[in-house]
Amino acid sequence: MKITRPQRCVTMGIADDNKPQTDEIKLVEVTGRYSPNAIYTVSWSDGRISRYPFVWLVDNCRCSACYEPNCYQRLSLMKDLDPEVRPVTEEITDGGKFLKVTWPNGHVSEYPSSWLQHHVFDQRCYDPVADIQIRPWGSELANQIPRFHYDDVVQNDDVLFHWLYALHEVGLAVLTDAPTKKGCMDALGERVAFLRQTNYGTTFNVHTRKNVSSLAYTSAELGLHVDLPFYKFCPGVQMLHCIRQTKTAGGENQFSDAYHAALVLRRNHPEAYQILKTVKINFRNCGNDYLDNYHYMHSTPLIEEDSEGNFLRCNYNDQVRASYLNVPVEQVQNVYRAIKLLHQTLNEHNVCIKLKDGQIVSFNNSRVLHGRAGYVAETGSEMVRHLEGGYMDWDEIHSRMRVLREKRVGDLRA
Repeated sequence: MKITRPQRCVTMGIADDNKPQTDEIKLVEVTGRYSPNAIYTVSWSDGRISRYPFVWLVDNCRCSACYEPNCYQRLSLMKDLDPEVRPVTEEITDGGKFLKVTWPNGHVSEYPSSWLQHHVFDQRCYDPVADIQIRPWGSELANQIPRFHYDDVVQNDDVLFHWLYALHEVGLAVLTDAPTKKGCMDALGERVAFLRQTNYGTTFNVHTRKNVSSLAYTSAELGLHVDLPFYKFCPGVQMLHCIRQTKTAGGENQFSDAYHAALVLRRNHPEAYQILKTVKINFRNCGNDYLDNYHYMHSTPLIEEDSEGNFLRCNYNDQVRASYLNVPVEQVQNVYRAIKLLHQTLNEHNVCIKLKDGQIVSFNNSRVLHGRAGYVAETGSEMVRHLEGGYMDWDEIHSRMRVLREKRVGDLRA
């Protein structure tokens, strides 16, 4: 079983000095109109050979009748597509800059050589951000946590990209020198796209209060956990802005990398790891908050893998773990043993941060678990500790990263 996907994309940074100059490479020869496998073979001026199936070419015609460039969407319909289609003629035009193909219905398609080179069938990763290789870490990260100045993230595209890259690669980053007032969550959400709304609102304020809808709104110690595992689709990234930190003991946040813990458990406790990735645990959340009178339920393994056996996410949260357990009674003790091992492994390899006023901690909510040391709550009207929180989803983060790369590197959308 694999535990991490290989890094197939060659370029991941915002700057790419090695980006191929495809406009300088021309078409030299096109053969294969009568090939039994219905594939063109294309020769390029740099000596490379590429192959393009006929049906794929007709499906991806870029003329105005087949494709709308303003929204990058296909106009042609599958009902009109013939998988057995074969071209009538082909021609290299404009000194090797275009491939012109005529189809049996008389339709003519022209494919720019630069576009063809960006769509070769060579198993490359076509998404420049989806396969950023994640880096596991333990307690050694304490003095190496990526840090960025808040104003730079808000104002500078390069810094914004590298912050989002760090959230993907490391899963944990701190922004410094933010204003000590509410509103930074909205600003960061708008900088990327928008914040994820949940039953706690678009943003939420973490401080002690009466009649709490979450243990986060008490001064109690909170064990390491991901947020909102009772959602089928949990928020991708969480941000916590320290507006005011308690000046007494307590209030520190702990963070631990579930990817690192999964590696350790898989290697040292394979039977427990098997339980953690196969036995579904129930999560539930009931109450009243921004959303009035809610009741969420979801069941999922504590560790999830993708279809290729790669670590995908962790769903551990004791605070909202439901009391019912849908396993044979004889297996209950082994399930608890596995959960205990996960808990111990996470806590043996964590880092601890006591946020300062104006700092924002951001982390991958599907990978990096967070906890909190208890602290002495206010005794009067004064609020001794106040954090504002917000969530973003990875779809919006990846979208922003692609757009930033397009501006700097010139990645093609077509």
